[in-house]
Amino acid sequence: MIRHVVLFKFRPDMTDDQKHAFSTALSDFYANYSKPLNVCHGPDLELSNGNYEYAISLDFDNSEQFISYSNDPAHLDLIKDHIQGAIIARSAIQFTID
Repeated sequence: MIRHVVLFKFRPDMTDDQKHAFSTALSDFYANYSKPLNVCHGPDLELSNGNYEYAISLDFDNSEQFISYSNDPAHLDLIKDHIQGAIIARSAIQFTID
């Protein structure tokens, strides 16, 4: 199994309402995605300084499933329509889980 984790830092001028809309857009996307995904996402709890502000974690059965998701037009639209304009930094990793 592969876990894909993405971290975001929002634009400094993002309002709380815009951050909520960002989270809602992600929830709506994953609730309506064409294939079942094990996903969780949410804002940082601010328990320590210097963290990224938002995280998404998704699990995939194999690398082919991850690549298919990464190239899915609906996923690419999500990035274009809701993520790119909202963030100033992104970091991601994929790793194997048992």
